[in-house]
Amino acid sequence: MEDGENSPFTITLESYDGHDGDVVVPGGMTKIGKRAFTNNRYVHRVVLPEGVTEIAEEAFSLCVNLKEVVLPSTVRVIGAGAFKGCWRLVSINIPEGVTELGTRTFARCRSLKRIELPEGLKSLGESSFAYCEELESVKFPSTIEQIGLGAFRDCRRLVFDSLPDGLEVIENEAFFECRALVDVSLPESLSWVGQRCFKDCSSLMSMTLAQNVSYLEEGVFEGCSSLNSVVVSNGLTNVEARAFANTGLARDDVALPDDCLVAADAFDSDAG
Repeated sequence: MEDGENSPFTITLESYDGHDGDVVVPGGMTKIGKRAFTNNRYVHRVVLPEGVTEIAEEAFSLCVNLKEVVLPSTVRVIGAGAFKGCWRLVSINIPEGVTELGTRTFARCRSLKRIELPEGLKSLGESSFAYCEELESVKFPSTIEQIGLGAFRDCRRLVFDSLPDGLEVIENEAFFECRALVDVSLPESLSWVGQRCFKDCSSLMSMTLAQNVSYLEEGVFEGCSSLNSVVVSNGLTNVEARAFANTGLARDDVALPDDCLVAADAFDSDAG
C-alpha cells in the first residue's frame, strides 16, 4: 500500500479507549475518526504518523488533559470541533496544506497561548478559537481571506495590531470582547466588517478602516469605551444602529463623509 495522501485507501482509527498518557498512533493510518478520542481523560500527548490526512469532527474534543498534539505534514482536513474543549492544550502545529478550519475547531482551549496559522489557510470557521481565555497572539498567514463568525470571541488576552493584506471579510462578532486589543489597522483588501465585530473591546483606542469598507454595521464598536480615534474612508455610506454606542465618542468626533447616512442611535450612550 502507498503511504500518505496519495494512497487509494482510507484506514481510519475509529476509537481509542486506552489509559495511556502518551499515545503514538501507529503508521498506516490515514484518518482519525469522528470522536475517536472524545472524552478520554487519560491522554496528555498524541503523536500522529505521516500519512494521516484527516482529523474528523470532534476527534479529540473534551480531552481535558491533552497538552500536546504532534500533527504530520500530510494533514489536510481538521474537522469541526476537532479539539474543542481541550482545556490544557498549550500549543499545536497546524501544517501547511490545511486550507480552512471548521466550526469550533479549537473553541474553549482555554490554555492555548499562541497559534501560528499556516500559509495556505484561507478561512477560519465559526467560533474556531472562541473562548480561548489565555490566547495572547495569533500569526495570520498572508493567504487568509475570511475570519468567521465569532472566531475569536472572548479571547480576552489576544493582541495584534494589523491583519494581513488579502483579508476580505470579517464576520459578525469575530473579535467580540477581545479586551486586550488596543490599536488595529485593517487592510485595504477588506470589504466587510460584520455586526458587533469589535463590540466590548474595552481597551481599543484607535481603529483605521479600509477604503473599501462602505458600511459600519450594527454595534460594530459598541462598548469600546477607550476608543478615541477612528479613521474612516471617503466612501463610507452608512453607519448603522449603535455602531459607536457606549464609546464616549460623539458624531462630531468622527470625520464622516457629508453624504453618509447615520442611524439615530449610532452614538447613543446608556450611561445614567
